[in-house]
Parts: sequence; C-alpha cells; structure tokens
Amino acid sequence: MFEANMQPVTVALPTLGCKANRYDSDALARALIACGYVIVPANARADIYIVNTCTVTREAEAKSRKMLRRTLKINDEALLVITGCYASLEPEQLGAIEGVDLVVPISEQARIPELLQQRRPPQPGGSCSNTLPFGLTASVERTRATVKVQDGCNLRCAFCAVTLARGPVRSRPLSEVIAELRALVAAGIKEIVLTGIRLDAYGLDLHGPRLAELLDATQELGITRLRLSSLEPIGITPHLIERMAAHPSLCHHFHVCLQSGDDGVLQAMRRGYTAQRFRRTIDLLRAAIPDASFTTDLIVGFPGENDAAFAATCTLVREIGFMKLHIFKFSPRPRTAAAIMADQVPEAMKEARSAELYALEQHLFSAYVARLIGTPVSVLVERTGADGDGLTAHYLRVHAPFAAKDAGNIVSVVLQECRDGYAVGTNRHYSCVHE
Repeated sequence: MFEANMQPVTVALPTLGCKANRYDSDALARALIACGYVIVPANARADIYIVNTCTVTREAEAKSRKMLRRTLKINDEALLVITGCYASLEPEQLGAIEGVDLVVPISEQARIPELLQQRRPPQPGGSCSNTLPFGLTASVERTRATVKVQDGCNLRCAFCAVTLARGPVRSRPLSEVIAELRALVAAGIKEIVLTGIRLDAYGLDLHGPRLAELLDATQELGITRLRLSSLEPIGITPHLIERMAAHPSLCHHFHVCLQSGDDGVLQAMRRGYTAQRFRRTIDLLRAAIPDASFTTDLIVGFPGENDAAFAATCTLVREIGFMKLHIFKFSPRPRTAAAIMADQVPEAMKEARSAELYALEQHLFSAYVARLIGTPVSVLVERTGADGDGLTAHYLRVHAPFAAKDAGNIVSVVLQECRDGYAVGTNRHYSCVHE
C-alpha cells in the first residue's frame, strides 16, 4: 500500500519526432492530468519523465538516447519511462540503459497511467483508465493544434522502420474526429493540422468515409485554417484533389513525399510509383489549385543510388519547384529490407549529395519568395515583438514586427526580402484578415 503523497507528483513528457508523436504525448498528458498528476515543461525538474522516442533514422535514435541522459542529469531519482517508435523496436536495448525504469511500446501506451500509479501514485483524487482521451491540453498552442486521425501504415517501404513500430492502418471514427475538431474551434484555435502516419490512408481500414469525405465533413465547423500533414503520392486520387480544391479553408500547401526522382531507386525503395506518376500528381494538384505550394521528403544515398540516379532526383526537384525540402541521409534501420541491400553508398558521398540538395533548396526557396516580394500575405502570428514571426497558409515562415494585439490573429504582411529559410516583411498597414 502507498501512503498519500503530500505534494502532487510532476510529470514531464520530452517528445521527439513527428506530429503523431506530439499528439500521442498530448493525449497521454490529458490522461495523467485526469489521474491527478501535474504536467511540467519537458526540460523541467520532474518526479517522472516519459520520453517519447523516434526511430526514423540513426540520428533520431541518438537524439532519443541523449534525451534520456539529459533527463537523468536533471533528476537522477526520477522515474524514467521510455515509449514511442524506438521503444517499440528496441525495448531490450533501451531497457538495458542504466536509469531506465520502464519501456512501453506504442501499442501499450494507454497502460502508462496505470503503470505509473503502481510505481509512483499521484495525489489522491484522480481516476485512471486504459483509454487515452482526445481533446485540449495545456500544451496545445493558442494558435495551432494537431489532430491525429489515423495511425499505422500498410506500405512496407524498404527503408522504413516506423511502419514496423506502428503497425497497420488504424483510423479513428469520423464522428470522434469531428467532435475533437469542433472542441478545438470552440476553444479559439485558428489553425488545425490533420496528421497521421499515413494521412491519405484515413478510412482504409473502416471501409467507410475516406480522407476526401473527412474534409467534406469539416467544412461546416468554422475552422479558420485546416492544414494537411504529409501525403503519399499513391494516395492522392482525382477525387481527393477535387474535394481539397473545394474546401473553403484548406491551406494550399501540400507536403507530398517524393524520396527519390529515379525510377530504379523508387522501385528498390518499394514506393509504388514512378517519377512520371509523381509529376502527374503534382500537375493535377496545380491544375485544381493553381496557387499551391509544395514541400517534400528526400532520401539521399539509398543503396544503389549512383550519380545518374541522384542527378534525376535533382532534375525532378527543379522541375516541380518545391518550396522546401526535408533531406535525410539514408540510415539503415534494423529489420528493414534496405539495411542488407548491396551497393551501400559511402557516408562521404551522402554528405556531398545532401549539401548539393541543401544548396538547391536555398535557390528554390529564394525564387519562391522573390515572386511574392511587395505583395501582402496572411500570417498567423505566433510570436510578437520586433522580431515576431508566424506562418502563412502556404507554409511560409515570415518574420515581422508584431504588436501584442496581433498574437493569435491572422495579419496582413507585405513581404520585403528573403533570408535563410524565412521571409521578412512589414505589417505597417495593419489589418486583420479573416480566412
């Protein structure tokens, strides 16, 4: 039997990786608050740390291990719990680290409140369940919130360990998603991001409404801005494009995952499309939504990627004119097909190709911003002050002097110049914009 604590037990949730991980941590925070725990910032001294890890690359795993060591330095007497994708794939490796008390895979995250109560119960008064609730938490930003509508992926790309950790596609019921969106709108959230491990596969397992129908169902909710996270090109159908174009508040920014512009590499990756099919998908999106902006993911140094294959990627990236590139050096992941493929690319070559793509990204970004210089754009203000900043519907980061009254508002900004990764503007002709 545990005696009641005189002081509430504090919990910090350091989180690495994607928006899905961030959402999982927020859901866990809600459950812990209901139990009577007190949530504190991720870098604060806490009685319990729950580190939500990432395994997408070796670098992500290294960052996860560094985060574990950092939490122990803050409070070496804290209860340390590890969860997330890395914990799901390598539980024994993480469990062997000195100071780690529990390793909980993603499939058992709902049990964390119960497990904590057994080890370090909160102040009496809360009630725990094995269901992670959805909705608002104190950690939700005032201007933007993320809603995870599905988890898992049925694709088995040769390089991806995340699908091994997350399992097959599992979608939330449409009514549950709509209820959460309605609550966020009522709370004054200006931008909502729909996310998932494979967002375009929403509803595939339910044999009912798909992402297109989910978009239709959101139209009457009064969402100021609705944004989609990353999409797989094979899931972008003409029907989905039609419904995206018809949505009155959908942000015209689309993150479509390319990975490579070479057909041989794409086949080895098991991506299920060719470079030409990717081009056609982008062409269809641009025909339906002429002002669309595009970002993408790229892997450099995949096994067998020679100079010609890399050149094909660069050519396709230029042709499409992506605004931003998320560049990853190929990292062999345990239990994936690519980890044991022949023709592994030397690290020095990966570095050189990454640098070339970063230079190309800077050129494309500068060209994108140059077309907008002197024109007003609508910015959702996230930080005020002389060097305030915010985000446009097209996913352009803008720095401008914003007053305190601008916080959380959508403000018209005239762009003046391009800097490293963002645009600079002025809002001297202040006006609120209702999108």
